[in-house]
Amino acid sequence: MSIESGPLADEGETEGAALAARGPVRIDTGYRRILRVTSPVLVTQLSYTAMGVIDTMMVGQLGVVELGAVGLGNLLSWWFLSLFFGMLAGVNTFVAQSYGAEDGDGVAATLWHGLYMGLGMLAIIACVWPFAPSIFALTGADAEMIALAGSYSQVRLGGALGLVILGVSDNFYRGLGRTDVPMFCAFGQLTLNCGINYLLIFGKFGFPQLGAVGAAWGTVIAQLIIGLTLLSTILLGRLRSEYRLFAHLRFRPAFALSMLRVSAPIGVQVFMEMGGISVFSAVVARLGTVEMAVTNAVIQAWSLAFMSAYALSVGATTLTGQCLGAGQKDEVRLVVRRVMFVGLGLMTLTGTLYIGFPEQIIEVFGKEGELSGMISYARPLLTVVVVCLFFDLRLNVLAGALRGAGDTTYAMVVTIASAWLIFVPLTLYTTPRWGLLAAWWCLVLHVAVMTLLLEVRYRGQKWLRRLATEEVLEGEPLAPQLKEEPVG
Repeated sequence: MSIESGPLADEGETEGAALAARGPVRIDTGYRRILRVTSPVLVTQLSYTAMGVIDTMMVGQLGVVELGAVGLGNLLSWWFLSLFFGMLAGVNTFVAQSYGAEDGDGVAATLWHGLYMGLGMLAIIACVWPFAPSIFALTGADAEMIALAGSYSQVRLGGALGLVILGVSDNFYRGLGRTDVPMFCAFGQLTLNCGINYLLIFGKFGFPQLGAVGAAWGTVIAQLIIGLTLLSTILLGRLRSEYRLFAHLRFRPAFALSMLRVSAPIGVQVFMEMGGISVFSAVVARLGTVEMAVTNAVIQAWSLAFMSAYALSVGATTLTGQCLGAGQKDEVRLVVRRVMFVGLGLMTLTGTLYIGFPEQIIEVFGKEGELSGMISYARPLLTVVVVCLFFDLRLNVLAGALRGAGDTTYAMVVTIASAWLIFVPLTLYTTPRWGLLAAWWCLVLHVAVMTLLLEVRYRGQKWLRRLATEEVLEGEPLAPQLKEEPVG
């Protein structure tokens, strides 16, 4: 049976009757299916990238201090938030495998336990929120930049509710392979973010002029509105009856722990990776305001390629999970090869833009009169980015495939080891001696080492396992425990 005849196609049936009528799901692994899953994710991520780029363009008109402050504040606040946002990616893994295995109860329970996990995250963020500004003093950056970055980060952390709701809902749809719905919501978020930013950064139409902090408010307000909208399409639309969502509200501690075992390493991995990037940013900030502003501009330009690689990683997670859930172990590596091939075309295109048009790229982010100093730094940095693109593509796709199998601990260990035993020490040593370019080459080495170590894991067989739900007696509709079972 093709994927088109799966749970989302039988709108008129209840979930129980639909499952009884079907045979085993057959997951389509052709290029058309891969593009149907990954293309909306790519468009979604590009819209998020556009938000960051437009934020940077607007704030860049205020000056290099504001541009550097937003770059520093965004990186350090996202460092902390990435721990929780990364954990929510586990929702994709569980939904995808449950969908492939025709386990509608597992799909429903995963949604609620993702939301319960999000409530715990918000409690932790609330405890940390008052101390956020004091962290920026440790960077040793310019005092004005530190003050602005602290204010920016507090707004971002205070708006974490929207981020959590958006993360759970987005990953739920991704696990089902319905990546088109989050894509349309992302367009709405882009429109809201740009509009609110314009009003609050520059104080238009009677709104207060908040400057760089207005960019943070634009982001959190847009995230909350779109997150609630996306969740409502799940709880109030046809998925409510398809998966009997409200029949699985009960919190099951063992099921939650099983999700946590898979999700926590993803969050820790992203957190430790972002920690290394945050140290990198703090070291660069000590070189000077212009260096930090250029780094922020180059990172925003790079995000076009990075988000493409991330979108392909999400596609690899979804399709790997669905294939393993459906028992199609032999097709997993085929999916990964095909996703990689699509990515090579995208990386070649973006790399050509970075090499061919460095001045035009930086002109988008800089303020007139300050561009000449920024461009001299940006040319070599964009060349370094191009070298990193192809390592980064392989890294993301392999990590996505392992994540789809629930094999998250290995990638976490690799990231921590490379980030904190290689990247951070080398950055701290080389940057004060050889400057900005040396710091960026340390980043390339870090990505290359992680790629090599994930390649070793991928070429083995131990990671090709699936998470399976067990039915229990006495009328319980969903087993509260998950266990790893070999596929095949």
